[in-house]
Amino acid sequence: MSRLESEIAEYVGNFTRRHGYPPTVEELMRQFGTITIMCMMFYVLNLYRIGMIRNSLFFGTQDLALLPVKSR
Repeated sequence: MSRLESEIAEYVGNFTRRHGYPPTVEELMRQFGTITIMCMMFYVLNLYRIGMIRNSLFFGTQDLALLPVKSR
C-alpha cells in the first residue's frame, strides 16, 4: 500500500468517526488535491481490492466506509 493510499484510508476512517458518515470521492479529491476523479478512483479501487474499504454503491462517489484491518 502506498503512502497516499494509507493516508486516504486513515482520512476515511477519521472522517466517518467525526461526522457519522463517510466522505464522498469529491471530498477526498478536495482533501488530497487530486486533479481528476479517475486518479482518486484508482486509489479507491486499490484500497477496495486489498480490503481496506468497501463501497455500498458499486463504486459510486458516495458511501465509502473504512473496514477495520484484522489483526492476527
